[in-house]
Amino acid sequence: MPKILPELRDRFIAAAKKRLLEDEGHDVSIRQIARDCGTAVGTVYNYFSSKEALLAAVMMEDWMDCCRRMRQGAAEADRPLEALRAETAALRRFTARYAPLWRNYAEAKGSIDTLSFRHRQIIAELIKPVEETLRRFGVEGDAHLPEVLAELVLFASRADDGFDRIQGALEKILA
Repeated sequence: MPKILPELRDRFIAAAKKRLLEDEGHDVSIRQIARDCGTAVGTVYNYFSSKEALLAAVMMEDWMDCCRRMRQGAAEADRPLEALRAETAALRRFTARYAPLWRNYAEAKGSIDTLSFRHRQIIAELIKPVEETLRRFGVEGDAHLPEVLAELVLFASRADDGFDRIQGALEKILA
């Protein structure tokens, strides 16, 4: 069994992140990551089962930071609308960073089922801070309100002015 070193795993993730963001995910390969880190290709596979697993680890670090920023921004807000704006802003930073990779992934995989699955995963994660916001401000609605708001936050995160586009609808929903 090969010896697993956390610092080497971190180096692989850092190298993959650098290539991923520079190349927009086009030409990232395990071979390049191994070369960048001065290791053999097989060593990378001791830590990650595939290129997709390595890229998922890269994005997971940023996703965890995004979730922390969403919760922090919402906690500092004085009104539910401001909390949703803060959550959207944090998510926007994340989605803007990885949009080219997702486009390339969608084109390569060509599977609506895969994209639909990922969409459901993201919505499930977004529901958590939305529910916290609704509870904190005592906003009541039907059981589907958090999911609807999570969908709107995700939609708004796709463009710099996305929140401004949905603000009127949110004001009516939260009234």
